[in-house]
Amino acid sequence: MADSASKKRKKQSEPCPRRKAAATALFLDPESLPSTSTAEIEVVRDQKITPILAGVLAANPADRAKHLAAASSIVEDGRCRRLLLKDHIIQVVMEQSLLDPAQEVVAAAWTFLDKLVEHGGYDVAVHLYRRGIMKLVDGIVDSLDSTIDKVEAGPQAVLLWECASSVISLLTGLNETTVEILQEITTPKILAFASRLLAPTTPERVQTAASVFLDRVTDSNTSVYAILSRDSNCITQLLRLNSTKNEPTLLQTAAACGALNNLIIQAPADDDFTHEHHISPAQLAEPLTAVIKAVLSQPSSRETQQALYTSIDTLTDLANHVTETFGRQPTAANGINGAVDEMDEAAESDDEMDDEDASDPDDEDEEIADGDDSDDESELPDDLGADLDMVAGDEGTAARASGPKPLPSPELTYLVTYTVPAILPIVTSNPSDEPSRRIAHASITLLSAIARAFATITATNPPRKLKFTLPPPLLEYYRAAASSIWDTVITPVLLSNSADIALADNITTLAIHITAFAPSVSISHNQHRSFLALYNAAAAPIPLKAACIRVLANLAQCQGTDRIPVNREIGTFLITTVNKLPYLGDPEPEDIHPEVIVACLDAIYDVYADKEFDYDAAVFVQLGFLKYLRSFVGRVKGMAKKIDKRKNPELRESVEEVLLNLNAFIKYKSHEQE
Repeated sequence: MADSASKKRKKQSEPCPRRKAAATALFLDPESLPSTSTAEIEVVRDQKITPILAGVLAANPADRAKHLAAASSIVEDGRCRRLLLKDHIIQVVMEQSLLDPAQEVVAAAWTFLDKLVEHGGYDVAVHLYRRGIMKLVDGIVDSLDSTIDKVEAGPQAVLLWECASSVISLLTGLNETTVEILQEITTPKILAFASRLLAPTTPERVQTAASVFLDRVTDSNTSVYAILSRDSNCITQLLRLNSTKNEPTLLQTAAACGALNNLIIQAPADDDFTHEHHISPAQLAEPLTAVIKAVLSQPSSRETQQALYTSIDTLTDLANHVTETFGRQPTAANGINGAVDEMDEAAESDDEMDDEDASDPDDEDEEIADGDDSDDESELPDDLGADLDMVAGDEGTAARASGPKPLPSPELTYLVTYTVPAILPIVTSNPSDEPSRRIAHASITLLSAIARAFATITATNPPRKLKFTLPPPLLEYYRAAASSIWDTVITPVLLSNSADIALADNITTLAIHITAFAPSVSISHNQHRSFLALYNAAAAPIPLKAACIRVLANLAQCQGTDRIPVNREIGTFLITTVNKLPYLGDPEPEDIHPEVIVACLDAIYDVYADKEFDYDAAVFVQLGFLKYLRSFVGRVKGMAKKIDKRKNPELRESVEEVLLNLNAFIKYKSHEQE
C-alpha cells in the first residue's frame, strides 16, 4: 500500500471570479480563533456544546429542533463554532437531522447549516460540499417545489418557507467559494427555484434571500446569463423589486439592482437584452442611490448595512463598466440606445470620404459627422432627464467639428449629481465598528471608480487620442465635485497621519484619479508633502509607494508659475530616488525597488514631456535633470539584468520598457535643449 506521503496532492479548486464582493463578508470575524485546549474552552464545551449535541439526537422532535436552534444561536461565537465542528456536528446534521421525518427538525437543520456557512466562511462551505451537501440540496429543492404552493397558510407553510429561505441562503454562501461548486449551484433547476421565490406572494424574508442569491450567482457568470436572460418571469420580478415604488425592502432593491446590473454587463454585443426589458445602467443608479439615502436616515441593522454595502458595490461596478465600454458598446450604450454605434459608423464613413477627396492627409480626422445625438430619455427618470439637459447642455457645431465627439453619459451624470453627495457622509464619518469601516472603505472605492471614469474618458493626463469624450458642461460640473472630494475626503485623511494602511491605500488610489483629471487641486495644506511622507513610511508596501509617486506626478503637472516650487520639490524627489540606484560593483540599497524606479521614471517622462510647460525651464533645465537621466541608463540596465525573467516576467518587461523609453526621452530632451 502506498505511503500517505507519496500520494498525489489533490489539486486545489479554482476560486470563483468576481467583480463584486459579498456583502456577508462585512460580518466575518477577522480575528484568529483561540486555542481549544484551555480550561475556559472546556467550560464552554461542557455548558453549551455537549448539551446541544445530545439534544440534537433526542427522542422528541421538538427537543431536536430546539437544540438545533440553540446551535444556530451560538455559531457566531468563534470558540463555539470551532467546538461544534470539532465534535462532528456537520456529520450528525447531514446524516440524521436533514433526513428527519419531522419537518420542524429539517427546517431547523437547514437554518443551522446556513448560519454555520455564513459565519464559518469558505472553509466550512467547501467542507459541506465535499461531504455531499449538494445531493441533499437537490432533494430538498424538489420537495419544496412540489409542495410549497399546495400547503395552506399555517404552521406547516411557515416551516416550508423557513426551509426555503435557509436553503437559498446556504446556496448563496456556497456560491462564494470555487468554480466547481458554482457550476453545481447554477443549474436550471436551482435558478428556476430561486426565480419562483421572487413572486410577490412569497414571504418578504424569502424574497430577500432569493434576490441576494441571484445578485451573487449572476456575478461574472455567463452560464447563468444564458439561462436567466431568457427567464422573463425572473426579469419581471427583479424589475418589480428594483423599483422603490413597489415598496420592497432596501436589501431586496439593492440585490435586485445588483442582479440586473450583472446581467446587463454580461449581455453580448449582439444581444437585445436591455432593449427587450427596457432597462439601462442609468436606471439602476437611481434606486441604488435611494437605498443609500434611506439607510443613512434610519437606525442601522445587519440587513440595512448589507443593503448599503450591496448598493455601493453595485454602483462601483456600474461606474467601472461605463469606463470600460464608453463609446464602444453598440446597443444601449451609456443609456442612449445605440447613438454611439450610429455616430461611430458616421465617423468612419466621413473618414473614408476624406481619404478619397482630401488632398492633405493631415485633414483626415478634422471633421466627424454629427450622427444621431438624440437621447432616448424615456429610459431615464424624469428628474435625471432634466439634469442631463442642464449638465450636458448643447456643445454646438464647433465642438463637434473636430477632436473627440462629446458623448453624454446618463450614468456618470447621475453618479456625480446625486450619488456622490449621498455617500460623502459615509466617507467623512468615523466608523465605530468593523462593518462600518468596511462600508466606508467601499464608499471611497466608489468615489475612485467615478473619478477613474472621468480621468480615463477625458484622458488629458497623460494625453490620449480619443474618438469620444464627455460633454464640457459635465466635465466642469465634475471638476467642482473633484475639488470638493479632494478638500473634504482626501485632505483630512492626509492631515490625520492615520496609521491605517488600508485606508491610506484607498485614499491614494482616489487621489490618483482626482489629480489625473484635476492636477490643479489645492495644495494649501502641503498635501504633496503628506504623500511624500506616506511614501517614506516604513509600513508602506511597494504598491502604495508607487501609487504615491503617481499622485505626485499628477500634482507636478499643474501649470502656473505659482506651482513651480512644488514641481521643483517633486521633481527633485523623483530624480533623487532614481539616483539611489547603485553603480556597477556598489552595494544594493535596501530601500530601492524596481517597481518604484519604474514609477519614478514614468513620472519624469510625463511631467517633463514638453519644454513649453511653465516649469520645464525653471526645473528640468536649471537643475540639470538631463545629466542625471544620462547617468541612470547603465544603472537601470543593471537593475533589469538582476530580475529573473522566469520568476518575474512582467516586472522584467516593465523595467526593459522604461529603459527603452529612457533612451528615447534623453534623445528627445537633448534635441529640445539644442
